[in-house]
Amino acid sequence: MPGYFAYSYSGDSFRSKEKTNLAGSVFALKLYAMLGEDDATKIQPIVDRIVSFQQTNGMFCDPFIARKRLLRHVLSNLRRGDFHDLHNQGYIRAESRQAFSALLLYGVLPEHIPDNIPTNQDDIRYFLSRLDWSHPWGAGSHFSHLLFFLSLLRKANRINETTYQQAQDTVRRFIASLQQEDGAWYTGNPSQRQKINGAMKVISGLIVDDLPFDRPDKLIDLCLAQETRQTDDACDQINQILVLRYSDRLLQHQYRQEDIQTFCRNTLGQWSSYYHPLLGGFSFHKGHASRRYYGAKVSQGLNEPDIHGTVLFVWGLSMMNQIFPLPELDFLHEIKS
Repeated sequence: MPGYFAYSYSGDSFRSKEKTNLAGSVFALKLYAMLGEDDATKIQPIVDRIVSFQQTNGMFCDPFIARKRLLRHVLSNLRRGDFHDLHNQGYIRAESRQAFSALLLYGVLPEHIPDNIPTNQDDIRYFLSRLDWSHPWGAGSHFSHLLFFLSLLRKANRINETTYQQAQDTVRRFIASLQQEDGAWYTGNPSQRQKINGAMKVISGLIVDDLPFDRPDKLIDLCLAQETRQTDDACDQINQILVLRYSDRLLQHQYRQEDIQTFCRNTLGQWSSYYHPLLGGFSFHKGHASRRYYGAKVSQGLNEPDIHGTVLFVWGLSMMNQIFPLPELDFLHEIKS
């Protein structure tokens, strides 16, 4: 099927390629962008397939993932007493951000633009205040999506510059009120892993339009204190690198450079454990492909690469090359999300 890319090398759980595995196409398009691919015969079929998943309200949804994850998601939320998102809205928002960000890498702005994004100050404050900032990884993700969609609305001329600036100011004031002495954004006493992954999500929203943030030195300290080998999956590995990359950029490469470069060298060595040289890709987990995507089973988790792990590690390499330049990585183009 044109534009279709498998999730894992050989162990996918999809019975059909029709209206399944939107993620495979999104990640393939991002990989092509980082590799500098501009052959329209390769790009256009992927674009067309991604756009085919768009709903009339502007959001993107993979019916297979939405259906498979729904019961698991609802039961998990009920166990936690969380009644805010029982209808997959968080998943749809995240999937839509991924799809739009991939399309924008090739200058594609679909006809339908989401119309359910909070844009006035009261609605923005309400949306952000309902997020659970004691779990900053999840809360930061939706903060990031909000900034991305506000920028998208401006690009599509759905809001004017004044509205956008007011919205942006509201978001920045809110997140500044949550920043702690260690540089991360949270309430309560989350784990180091939550702090770093949450910081990555917050920063990934701020850099959509190159917004600065305070205490980048403290964020570097936080990352360097958390060794990557203590974690297992690709998200943890790459999230630390993004926080380091953009904190280091704000400080103009003038803070703890030797420590950062040592960290990067050690991290590169660890990433080799995720690489499958005979097949030419990375797995999301060390030694096996990811079994689930947003809670839905998508593969058998065989000892092989998957496109999710591959796009994340290639993205990580592109960012690492900005911190710790390596001639063999110069062919990679950095993307923001």
